[in-house]
Amino acid sequence: MKKIALALVGLSMLWACNNSPAQVENSSASTSENSESLKKEVMELHDKVMPQMTPMSKLQGQLMQASVGRADSIDIMTAATELKYAKEAMMVWMREFSSNFEESWSEEEKVAFFKSEKMKMERIDSKTTDALAAGNELLAKLEAQTPAQDSASAAE
Repeated sequence: MKKIALALVGLSMLWACNNSPAQVENSSASTSENSESLKKEVMELHDKVMPQMTPMSKLQGQLMQASVGRADSIDIMTAATELKYAKEAMMVWMREFSSNFEESWSEEEKVAFFKSEKMKMERIDSKTTDALAAGNELLAKLEAQTPAQDSASAAE
């Protein structure tokens, strides 16, 4: 009975030792996939937000121009400033992203970095979406008011 027990223990240890490298390899591969998938998600967010930079600049200029001589210019300039902040957040993120990443990092460091960068890009995406929506809504209101004001001026 002791021989059978010893044989089972020996086989168990041998089996455990043989599976250990495979498990480590699989664990490493999944971490690698994880950092690569996180990097891809971060870059997809970047690619979603980046094309909005030009429309944000244009809208910011339109709002600034529309604010001139208006009683509600503070509200208009606030919307323009939010657009500016969203653009600046993206520009800062791009500078910091490229200068802060190190290829020589361990997989765990890469995963932590990309998780952090993903959260930053999600905030930038949200800020961009919100600023554009608010700016476009305000500009539409201003444009809707302008014809009414022009026709009132023409009637005088």
